[in-house]
Amino acid sequence: MWTDRELLTALRRGDDDAWEEAFRRLYPSAFAAARHPLAALTPSEAEDIAIEALTLLLPKVNQITELDELRPLVVTIASRKAISEKRRQLADKRGGGDVTSLDAMQDDETLRFEPAEQLASHLTGTDLRELSQLLDAALSHLEPRHAQLLRDFLVYHVSYKELAEKYRMPIGSIGVNLARSLDKVRAHLKTSPKLWKELIAYLR
Repeated sequence: MWTDRELLTALRRGDDDAWEEAFRRLYPSAFAAARHPLAALTPSEAEDIAIEALTLLLPKVNQITELDELRPLVVTIASRKAISEKRRQLADKRGGGDVTSLDAMQDDETLRFEPAEQLASHLTGTDLRELSQLLDAALSHLEPRHAQLLRDFLVYHVSYKELAEKYRMPIGSIGVNLARSLDKVRAHLKTSPKLWKELIAYLR
């Protein structure tokens, strides 16, 4: 059984078991926040939002001093993302399909965790093939399993739950693995600005 101090220390080390425990503790709050009345999302939609919100806690663990600070953070992130998702859905129904999420306006870093179906919804088959080729180049330095996980998420918009089943990983670990892989890709792409620019044209 983790104490709060032990868990926070392990989270800062990137311990996978610690992230599973944090996921178990915080998911109910994240899910409840994702069911924000103004968003009126389905349980399935709220589940995806909750997992994304928990993933976004990854860079926050080095910014807090007490474990209890994570709960209000994830509640805020989940509720904002839920409302952003509802705005996107309404924009799609109106035919606009182009809405900037609240998170995107507040913090560009969160763009990396917009649901994959949003990232790929505007791409044609040719676009997806070209994006896949660009990702092959960008992911070439990752372990094959992590590269395929990231490709499935970004190109084929496989959901968190489906990724967990496909790779036989706890669902709470999916977002953490995606975050770490994306951070490695971003660091690698700093040495290849042309490839980075081409990828951003697809992913923004």
